[in-house]
This record gives sequence, structure tokens and C-alpha cells, in this order.
Amino acid sequence: MGFGTLLFGYFAMFAFSVSPYYFFADVIGAFVTVYALSRLSEYSRYFGYAMYGALGFLILSGVNAVSLLFELYPMNGGPAWTAVELLKLAAGCVMHVFLFLGTRTVAERAGQDRLVKKSIRSLAATSLYYAAAFIAVPLTPALSERTGQAVSAGILLYWIFCLILNLLLLYGCFSSIVPADADMTVKPRSRIALLNKMSDKFDELDDKKNEYRRESMKMAMEEADRLHAEREKKKKNKRKKK
Repeated sequence: MGFGTLLFGYFAMFAFSVSPYYFFADVIGAFVTVYALSRLSEYSRYFGYAMYGALGFLILSGVNAVSLLFELYPMNGGPAWTAVELLKLAAGCVMHVFLFLGTRTVAERAGQDRLVKKSIRSLAATSLYYAAAFIAVPLTPALSERTGQAVSAGILLYWIFCLILNLLLLYGCFSSIVPADADMTVKPRSRIALLNKMSDKFDELDDKKNEYRRESMKMAMEEADRLHAEREKKKKNKRKKK
């Protein structure tokens, strides 16, 4: 469907934003995300709307990247930087809102109630982040250095929490939702080898967990049978003594 590609693009688009080093991951990730959302738009119009938000994010990330290379405007503050950051937040917010509405829609059609709830949860949590960020970006420069750092750190930690929730949601969609005409006997695979390796690793962990549960149940049943046999033996011995 495109969720595997979207998972990769979303990760590159946002996960490296917490890194102190910049290597154009947001631009690359946004490009991949736009492509993935264009593929998913055939399943829900909300993904098409999300694609336009991602496209806006891509353009603004490109503007920041060009400014970083050619020093068009200061990257640590100032009116131009603030305006670009606010526009990036607006584009990211639009993308996330329609992305989660889209995942909720396809999850409902697929009968995946768990993913429906996760989509609503991610929508609420991520919307709260954007509301806080919209307030913090223009106000932080006016705060004292210590207060500004504390506010930025708090918002960053909350964003990491949202990022984890959102990545888990997208992985759940990738592993659980398939097109109506797909062969249900075949495990969905991505064109991206890294995602396939991650999926295989999760499957391996699940298999080990299930095997441990089966062994534990087997041992518990054997122990129960042994105790039952001992009780029956004691009852027989008591009857013989009488």
C-alpha cells in the first residue's frame, strides 16, 4: 500500500531533528514521504491532503538547507528564521492531522479497531505538541536563556514521545493493513531492505516469545498432572490402609 515507504520517510523526516548534526535527512525524508502519501491517497483522500502538507514541509526544509549552505539568514533566530520555522510547523501540523485521519479511515475499513484507537491517540498527542511549539517558537527568544532552554528541552522530550507513538502506529499499519485484493497468505514486504529486516526481526522475537509461552504452558501442565497423580496415589493409599 505504501505504509512501509511512509514509515521510512517519516523516520528520516523527523527522527533526526533531535540530532545536533544536520545532514539533510529532513529533506530526503520529506521527499520519500510525499511519494508514499501520493501512493496512499488512492485509499483515502486524507492522505492526499497530508501529501500537500508534506510537500510544504519539503519546500521549507529545502529553504533552511539552502540558507545553511549560503547563509541567507541567521539560523539561530531572527524574523526570517522564525517565519520559516512557523511555516514548517504549520505544514507539519497539516500533514500529521490528515495523516492520522487517513490511517483511522483505512483502519476502520480493515476492521483494525486497535489501530483506529492508536490513530486518534496520535492525533491528540501530536496536535498538543504543535500547539505548544507554535507558542514557544516566537516567545522563546524573549525569555531568559535558562528559561528558554528549559522550555525547549520540555517540548523536545514531548516530541520524542509523540515520535515514538507515531512510528509504532505506522509500523502497525504496515504490518496489519493490506489492500483488499492482496494475497493474505503472503507476508507484506517493502521495497526497502531495512524495513524488511526490521519486520523479520520483530517476527523472530514474537516466535521466540510464543515458543517460551508454549514451553511454559507445557511445563505447567506437566507439573499439574504430576501433582494430580500424587494426590490420587495418596488417596488410594489411604483407602488401602482402611
